[in-house]
Amino acid sequence: MRGSIAKSRKNDLNPAIQANFEKNIFSVTRQVHFSTTEPTLSIDLVIFLNGLPIITIELKNQWTNQSVYDGKKQYKDRDPKEPLFNFARCLVHFAVDTDEVWMTTKLNGKSTYFLPFNKGNGNGKGNPVNPKGHKTSYLWEDILTHSSLANILEHFVLLEGKPKDALKNKTLIFPRYHQRDVVN
Repeated sequence: MRGSIAKSRKNDLNPAIQANFEKNIFSVTRQVHFSTTEPTLSIDLVIFLNGLPIITIELKNQWTNQSVYDGKKQYKDRDPKEPLFNFARCLVHFAVDTDEVWMTTKLNGKSTYFLPFNKGNGNGKGNPVNPKGHKTSYLWEDILTHSSLANILEHFVLLEGKPKDALKNKTLIFPRYHQRDVVN
C-alpha cells in the first residue's frame, strides 16, 4: 500500500521529468571497505544513487547474538572523519536487526544520537509482529524502494541552516518512519 502511495506522488504528468526519473540508478553494495587508514574495516550495506552514497546500514541479528544496539555501538566507534561518514555525505545511517531499526544523520563518535525508525507496536515502541517475516521487513519492502527513496529525497530530506552557516552548524533532517507515514 505505501509503495503505491509513493509511486502515485511521482510526476508522471511531464514525460521529460518521468524519463529523467527513470534514468536514476539506485544500487546496493555490501561489505563496503570505507577506511582510508584501516583497509579491513567495512560497513554491511551502502545504498547509492547514481554512484553517490546516500544511506549506510549496519545489519545485525539475534542468531549471531547481536542486536540493533550492537549496530549503534559500531557506528559510535566509527571515525566520523572517514569520507563516507563525513556529515551530510550520506543522508542517513541505519542500525537494523530483525526486530528494530534506528537511525542517525550525524555520526559524532560516542555522542552520536540515534532515533527509532520503527513503526510502533500498538501504542508502544518497537514493531508489530510480522506473520510473513521479520518485524523490520518494511524497511526494504517499503522505505528502500526506488519510488519511496525518490519521494523521501524530493519531499522530506532537508539540510537546515542559513546559506552562510558552516556545514557543521547545519542540521540534516531525514524523516522518521511515522513522519513519512503520516504525510503519505
